[in-house]
Amino acid sequence: MIPKPQHKVSLLRFAVRTFLISAISTTLGQAQVAPAPAATDKSTTGETIQLPAFEVQSSKDKGYFAKKSVSGMKTSQDLLDMSANVRVIPRDLIDDIAAPESASDTLKFVVSGVNPYVRGEQMQIRGQRVGFTMTDDIPDLSFFADNAGIDTYEVLKGPQALLYGSNPSLFGLVIKTTKKPQPVFGANFGLSLGTDGWNRVDADITGPIGKGFSYRVVSAYQKSDGFSSAYRDNRRVVNSSLQWTNGKTTVRASYDWHQLELGTFDAANVIDNTGPTLKQYASPKGKNFAYKPDWGTYGLYFNDVRLNVTHQWNENWQTRVNYQRERGDRPSIDYLYVGTKDFVNDVLTLDYFDYDENFISYVYGTDNIGKYELGKVKLQTNFGYLYDTRKGIGETFTYTPAFITTSLKNPINFNTIAIPTSPKHKPAPINEDGVTQTLYFLETANFLDDRLIVNAGMSHIKATNTQSPANNTSDNVKRGGIVVKPVKDVSIYYGYATMFQATSSTTIDINGKRLPNRSGTGNEIGVKTDVLGGKVTATLDYYWLTLANIPVNSGFRNSSGVGYYILSPSRKYTGIEADIQMQLTNNWQLTAVFWKGKTLDSDGKRASNTLNDSAGFFTRYNFTDGGAKGWNVGGGAYFSGNRYFRGGKSFDSYTVANLFVGYKVNSNLSYTFRVNNVFDEQFIAGAWSPGDADVGDPRMMRLSVNYSFR
Repeated sequence: MIPKPQHKVSLLRFAVRTFLISAISTTLGQAQVAPAPAATDKSTTGETIQLPAFEVQSSKDKGYFAKKSVSGMKTSQDLLDMSANVRVIPRDLIDDIAAPESASDTLKFVVSGVNPYVRGEQMQIRGQRVGFTMTDDIPDLSFFADNAGIDTYEVLKGPQALLYGSNPSLFGLVIKTTKKPQPVFGANFGLSLGTDGWNRVDADITGPIGKGFSYRVVSAYQKSDGFSSAYRDNRRVVNSSLQWTNGKTTVRASYDWHQLELGTFDAANVIDNTGPTLKQYASPKGKNFAYKPDWGTYGLYFNDVRLNVTHQWNENWQTRVNYQRERGDRPSIDYLYVGTKDFVNDVLTLDYFDYDENFISYVYGTDNIGKYELGKVKLQTNFGYLYDTRKGIGETFTYTPAFITTSLKNPINFNTIAIPTSPKHKPAPINEDGVTQTLYFLETANFLDDRLIVNAGMSHIKATNTQSPANNTSDNVKRGGIVVKPVKDVSIYYGYATMFQATSSTTIDINGKRLPNRSGTGNEIGVKTDVLGGKVTATLDYYWLTLANIPVNSGFRNSSGVGYYILSPSRKYTGIEADIQMQLTNNWQLTAVFWKGKTLDSDGKRASNTLNDSAGFFTRYNFTDGGAKGWNVGGGAYFSGNRYFRGGKSFDSYTVANLFVGYKVNSNLSYTFRVNNVFDEQFIAGAWSPGDADVGDPRMMRLSVNYSFR
C-alpha cells in the first residue's frame, strides 16, 4: 500500500536517499577483498541460493541454542563478537514455554532482567518499562500480540537508538523475527484443549510455488473463557507472506491480520492497600470475582502490510529496503474501573469510562551492509535511514466519576446495570501524532585475526510531533564498543551508547502539559564464553545507566478523565546479569538466567514501580533409548522480586513453576501435556500503578496434539 499524499515530499527524499546509498554501495563494493559470509539453502531445483545476511530463515528444530544475532547490528553476527548482552530465543524454546499470548511471559523464563510490566507485550528490562517491541526490525505499535508467526525473539540489552531510532529505550529492545517462506513444502497443525475454557488451533503451511516464488501462511484461533470475565482472551490470527528470489534479490510481501478480544477490562481488580504489602482483595464472592458487568470487549484489532526487498550487489555489499503500514483499533467499550475504595466502611466506588483509539503508522527505510579489508584489518560498514510516522486519535466519549457505589462484601449484581446512553459520534479524523527520522552510520573493525573488535558510530534523530502540545526536536546519539578475546572462546567487552526519545502527546502532566524529552547514557562491561565444544555458552555483565526526565504513571486521571504522568528528573540504574545455556548431554538442554539491580531516583531512593531482582530457567530432556524412548519431560520456573512503589507499598515477590511431558509417536505426530503455575500461586503479574494491577493466571492444564508434514 502506498502512503497517503501528505507523504510525497518524504517519499521523494527517501527515493533519492535510497538511490544514492545503493549507488555508493555498488561503487565501494568494487574494491572488496574478503567475501561476506552468507547462509545457503537448496531450492527445489537443487541450485544453491545465497540468502541475505539481514535475517535468519528458520530456527525450528535447532534446540535452545542460538549463537548468532541478526538484529544486534542489523546483520548476521556471532554473539561472542558483540559488545553487549544479546539473547536470541529460538522457536523450539518458544514452543516449549508455550505462552502464545505474550512476549513477556515467554521471555521472563529465559532472558536475564526481562520481566512483565503488565500483560502482553509491555515489559520491563533492567528494572524499567520499555516501549513497543519491533517486528523484523520495524517499530510495532501492538501492545498485545500473538507469537504464532514468530520464529525468534531477539533481546538487545542497553541503548539501541543508533540503529533503531528514538523509540527504543535506554534499557533494551525486543525484536520479533517472523517465520519466512521456505523453499520446500512443510506443514504443521496443532490442537490444544485446556482448563477454564481454553481452546486453541494452530496451522503453519509453507512451500514453493515455482519460478523462484514461495509462500507461508500461519494462522491461529483461540477461544478462552478465562477464569473470570476480566480475562477472556479470544484470538483470530493470520500471518501470510509471499516471497520471490533469484539468489541475488529477494522480494517479500507480508500481510498480518490480528483480532484479539481480551474481556471487558481488568482495571476493576480491587487492590487491598491497607498494609505495606499490596495484594488482590479477597472478595467473599471468590478471589477472582470481578466488580463489574460483562458489558463488552476490550479488544485490539490490527492489520499490517509489509514489503521487504533485499539485494546483494556483490559478495560483500547488500541493501535492504523496508516498508510497513500498520492500522489498528483499540476499543474499550463501556467499562468500569475502581475509583475509590474504603475497606473500613465497606464501600467501593466505580468510575465509568468509554474510550476508543484508532491509529495508523507508516514506516520505511533502508539498511546497508558492507564487508571488506584494508591491509589485514577486516571492516564492516552499516548505514541507513528510517522514517517512522504514527497517527492516531484517542477519544473519550464519556467519563463519569463515582458512577456506581456498592458494598465490597455484598456487591450489587453488576450485570443488571444498564449501559449509559452516552451519545456515540463518528470518531474524529486521524491526526498526525509523530514523525521520527533517523540517519545512522556504524563502522566495525576486526584486528589480530578477530582477537580485537572495535566499533563506533553516530546517528541523527529528528522528531516532529504536531498534535497539541506540539514537540519538534532533534539530537545526535552515539555508540561505541570494544571486544577482546584473550583466548579463542572467551571474549571480554565494553559498550557505551547514548539515547534520545521525544515524548508523545499522551505523556502529559496533570495540567495537560507535555513532559520533557528523555535522554540517557548506558555503559556495560562483561565476559562471554563458548566452551566445551560449544556445549556451554554464557554471558556475565555489569551495567550502569543514567536517564533524565522519566514519566511515571500516576495511576489517576485528571478532571477530563485523561491519565497523566508524574515527572522524575533523573534515575541511575546499576545491575549484574547472568545468562547461561548448556547442552548437558546429547538429550538434555538447559538455559538459566539471573538479574539483580538497583533503580534509584534523583533523591537516592528506590524508584516507583520497579523490580530489583529476578531469575528463571527452562529445560528439556528427551528419552531416546529403552522403554521411555519417544518421551520427553521439561519445564521451568520464574522468580520475581517485589514490585515497589514510592510510599513504602509493594506487591510481594513470587515464584511460578511450569511442567510438561510429551510423547513423540513418530516423526509426524506428538502429544504434550502441560501444567502451568503448578503450585497455584496467587500473584500480581504486572501493574500500571498501586491500584491498577494484572492478576496472574491460576493453575492451568493443557493437552496438545501436533501433526507435521516435512
